[in-house]
Amino acid sequence: MQHRASLTKHENELSRALRQRVQSAESVQDVQQAFALFLKDMLARATGHELVLEEGDVRVDPAAPEGYVLGPGIAANPDYARFLVGSDLPEILRRQAEDAVNRINHLKRNTVKAEAKLFPRPDRKY
Repeated sequence: MQHRASLTKHENELSRALRQRVQSAESVQDVQQAFALFLKDMLARATGHELVLEEGDVRVDPAAPEGYVLGPGIAANPDYARFLVGSDLPEILRRQAEDAVNRINHLKRNTVKAEAKLFPRPDRKY
């Protein structure tokens, strides 16, 4: 029987901050950055050393079945790939990506209000 590491303790410590960042995000870019920071913190706690993410290493994708896509910087790196196979990290990321996907969909539906907040003008109602 293969040993599976549980990262649920780290998820519980970091999920509140992720939820707050996602809920206060005013753009899709903010949501992407919040999710990337969550993954970075999760892997840093799991491995014990700092993770450097490149552009495209992690992305929230509403069209993906899990709600997120990992790039080759994480999926192909043997230090991190072992957590994708030997732990509950994929399930944690899927759970946490649900809120991020919902926020992205909300922001895409309400672009006028989001733009009004980011770029206020006196002639706008919002």
